[in-house]
Amino acid sequence: MHLKKLTVNGFKSFAHKATLEFSSGITAIVGPNGSGKSNIADAIRWVMGEQSIKTLRGKKSEDIIFSGSDKKARLGLAEVSLELDNADKKIPLDYSEITITRRLYRNGDSDYLINNHKSKLADLNLLLTQANFGHHTYAIVGQGMIDNFLLATPEERKNFFEEATGVKQYQIKKNQTISKLEQVGQNLATAKIRIQEMEPQLQLLTRQVKKLNKRKETEVELNEVRLNYYGSSWQEINKNYQDELKKTEFIETDKKLAEEKWKNLEKELNQIVKNDGLNQTIEKLRGEQQAAAEQKMRLKEKLFLLKNSSSSPGGGPFINFQPLSEDQMNQLNAQLSVLEHLQESALFALDQKNNVETIKTIINNLGQKIEKIIAFLKPYLKPKKETAPKIEQTNPETQSLEQKIAQTDELSDCLQIEIKNLLKEDEVKRSKLWDTQQKYQLAQQELRSLDNQLSEARIILARTETKKFDLKQESVRELGSLDLLENNNLPALSTEEKNALQNKINKLKGQLEIIGGLDPGIDVEYKNTQKKYDFLTAQISDLNQTLESLKKTINDLDQIIKSQMTHSLESINAYFQKYFGLLFNGGKAVLSLLKKEVPEEDDPSQSSNYPAINFFQEKSKNDYDRLEIYATPPGKKLKSINVLSGGERALTSIALICAIISSNPAPFIVLDEVDAALDESNSVRFAQILNDLSHKTQFIVITHNRATMEKAKLLYGVAMSDDGVSKLLSIRLGDSSTFINTR
Repeated sequence: MHLKKLTVNGFKSFAHKATLEFSSGITAIVGPNGSGKSNIADAIRWVMGEQSIKTLRGKKSEDIIFSGSDKKARLGLAEVSLELDNADKKIPLDYSEITITRRLYRNGDSDYLINNHKSKLADLNLLLTQANFGHHTYAIVGQGMIDNFLLATPEERKNFFEEATGVKQYQIKKNQTISKLEQVGQNLATAKIRIQEMEPQLQLLTRQVKKLNKRKETEVELNEVRLNYYGSSWQEINKNYQDELKKTEFIETDKKLAEEKWKNLEKELNQIVKNDGLNQTIEKLRGEQQAAAEQKMRLKEKLFLLKNSSSSPGGGPFINFQPLSEDQMNQLNAQLSVLEHLQESALFALDQKNNVETIKTIINNLGQKIEKIIAFLKPYLKPKKETAPKIEQTNPETQSLEQKIAQTDELSDCLQIEIKNLLKEDEVKRSKLWDTQQKYQLAQQELRSLDNQLSEARIILARTETKKFDLKQESVRELGSLDLLENNNLPALSTEEKNALQNKINKLKGQLEIIGGLDPGIDVEYKNTQKKYDFLTAQISDLNQTLESLKKTINDLDQIIKSQMTHSLESINAYFQKYFGLLFNGGKAVLSLLKKEVPEEDDPSQSSNYPAINFFQEKSKNDYDRLEIYATPPGKKLKSINVLSGGERALTSIALICAIISSNPAPFIVLDEVDAALDESNSVRFAQILNDLSHKTQFIVITHNRATMEKAKLLYGVAMSDDGVSKLLSIRLGDSSTFINTR
């Protein structure tokens, strides 16, 4: 790796864009004082991440930007780009050329770019450190910094030595790992504190959750026992209720049938007793028969009169009607009264549904009376003597009367037949009266018995229904719903089994009272707390693993740092003695690492929750924190380098820088007038040393020393124009006729 190109634009006195191309070997930058030569070294230091404005010889960040002059206005942007050849991949990026750019705006904004991609300063520092150079290392030695190597504190020398030996990249990784370790330690301590604070609450919640779970288990068992008890009782009482209900319904059905039977018998009995209007029917028929008889008598009388009133000689009635005396008429009326009385008796007998024999007797008497009346009237009705045969003449009126008489006879006969049938029917019904009365009494007794049975059944049903209602209320109170009772087929239990279940229910209720009421939200709170506790426990486990992993990484890095520093220290000490002897023509120089002093811990308990502290303390016991330089020029006995003269310090510093370059060369070295304090002979020696080392690294030397210029392959001249802007001229030595204006 080597530096190919440097582009400066707006940085300090370089108001215009200026490009410097570099080759291997030594490149010298010369020019009068104040022309801006050192601004090139500052530009390289700045683009590589320098943050100290004081180191860049400024007071504030905007001093980096061209501030203007009488003839040129100030700029708002400073930009420096450094182009590196990365063919050997010392910078671990997959680019053969890498351009690092830094921009600063007057408003304070700034950007870092790697191949035109924005980057972070930390990433840039790590990449440059891995390539073995950076703005803090020996790669850039500015004005007045030559004595800093000797006058710096032992701690500052150690930091410089870490960069010089190439372990800075491991130290950066170690510091990053230590930061992570500290953060992990803090997180671990915080997690332990949180978990310690959480443990009492979790223990309390655990006990409460156990009680809650015990309560739930007891409630489940209680529900099962209650379900068995009340379910079986419900099935039993429900069965009893259904049985009693069916029994009651059967009795009610039997009662309805018996009542219907009783009513039918009562109705039948009433019909027999009252003859159900049969006498009235008979009387009505007899009335109709009597009316027919009277009608017949009238018709016959009318026919008789019609025939007797004939005007023919042989006419007149065919019987002679002899007038009756008054006594005879009275006798006839008496007979007719008896006949009428018999007729009324017969009709009354029929109406009262009397015995048929009685009615027959009355009818016979009535017939006898009629015969007596006919016998009484017969003497008074004598046939008329016939004087001469005659031919009957048809008379329409006579025919009509005869026809009506025949119809009346027919009607009378029909009525007589119907009366006889009704009398026979009445006789049959009356014969059934006794049987019906017996059946009626039995039906009445059966109905009374069923009434008693129904009353008893309804009382038992009401009691069962009351028990069922009470059990329902108790079941709802105990189980909360009847669904569980109505949808199960539990078998019936014996009295002993019921008593055992009841005792168990009381026992479980007592256990619930002992446990007491608990907030159901405790379970959710416990789960959330347990979840947090498990998370913290897992986090502590992960942090412990991370802690051990980081400790191992630190140990590995320490081993690498220690090994490389020990090896580099031996090499640097050898070269330091070599170059010190060349510059001083003898003498002795050596570097020595000193262990730090670790104070005893006052209160070990303070770090018990912070495992990283103990680790750091243990590591510090074998750590080195100081680098001492011992240098003795020939012929002198010095105990401290602070008593060296200025020239001796400069030579000692140069010897140390050359030793470091020889042991661990950077890709390029920038030296800003480090030879200013050397005399001519030492300048020649210094130039020769640079020339000898130029095959190991690339030198950019800002100098006024002629001996150094003579060793350079490329020479840049810097001049200041009248507008306050630095300008560049370049010449490649060996071809002095070629000048390049890189303005």
